[in-house]
Amino acid sequence: MGNGQKRNEICFCGSGKKYKRCCINKNENFPFKFVHASQQSPEPNLGIVPSLEFQGQRVRTIWSTLYFRPLRETFQEFLILMAYRNTYGKEFHENQVALPSDKRHVTFKWWEAYCEWGFKNINNFVETENGKVYYGTSTGEIQSLLQHAYDLFCLQIVNRLPEFFISKLRDVHEFQGVKYEVAVAAIMARAGFEIEFLDDNYKSEVHCEFIATHKESGQKIGVEAKSKRRKGVLHEEGEFNAEADTRGNIQHLFRKARTQKPKDIPFLIFIDMNLPSTNVNHNSIDAEPPEKTWEHDIDQIYANYKNQSTLPDPFNAVYFTNFAFYYQGNNSLSLPWITYIKKSESPEHEIRESSLLECIQSSIMRYSDIPQEI
Repeated sequence: MGNGQKRNEICFCGSGKKYKRCCINKNENFPFKFVHASQQSPEPNLGIVPSLEFQGQRVRTIWSTLYFRPLRETFQEFLILMAYRNTYGKEFHENQVALPSDKRHVTFKWWEAYCEWGFKNINNFVETENGKVYYGTSTGEIQSLLQHAYDLFCLQIVNRLPEFFISKLRDVHEFQGVKYEVAVAAIMARAGFEIEFLDDNYKSEVHCEFIATHKESGQKIGVEAKSKRRKGVLHEEGEFNAEADTRGNIQHLFRKARTQKPKDIPFLIFIDMNLPSTNVNHNSIDAEPPEKTWEHDIDQIYANYKNQSTLPDPFNAVYFTNFAFYYQGNNSLSLPWITYIKKSESPEHEIRESSLLECIQSSIMRYSDIPQEI
């Protein structure tokens, strides 16, 4: 297991020597015994090693690497500085700086907003034994960056994402779809599933995004994730029209997703609406939606599908989400995300344990719950 340090950096132990002349060969003796097994994990299905203090630093893990961080650094700061920036890479950020503002990747714009937020809140802090900890009201852009970083963290507890996948995240044309795939995979991982991405292995055939295997039961489930593209949003050309885009308009995504079911296993479909939040009932995931909203549009699309089909459904459930924090830009984050579910009563392949759908639903319900500390 690596420790996140380069050979010529000053050693984390405080000796003043370079790492290569000090503790480079001492990793095996790192005192993991000080991690309390009884500590309650906010993500019990991910097998996260809790952070701990060691010689004046906080030790955290990600993709099987140890990182020695300042004690006053919050978990949210770690997510942005390490899970996000290290995934996209130093070269990516250097290239973004050289680009005109309108050509920059949206995640880099969120990063800039985060830096500006830090300067804006320079006088908002509390003194702790480890130094000043700054705070402020979150915005749509910062929540978008933080949520994306946490999704990346949850998927990379053990192994870094494959490079082909990271390359797609860096690509402005591929980013929206892959970002949503990351979000859905993180939801499944938080529900207790292992993830196998299929893109690299199944290029020549129609397939779903990934196979999720439940760690305890061994149940395999195919998962497809699609995100509706809107003009002027997440690198799409044109200008977003709030009045014209109040409806879902996702019938073609629902139709295409149904064709991507893997053979002989259950299948879940996730479709993100990519719309500004609306005033609906956020208290219940199964609440009946009001008319003239994208939820009402979904009801009509689903009813039309059921009226035209007499065969078993290729899917076990369809999750219509709206994880679009970024529409609120630099404004204070006020409205939560929304999820609307359609469960099949006659799926082609049953899920052996019905409780697995409850686990997935629970994971969706706490999607934006990011721990204060791990």
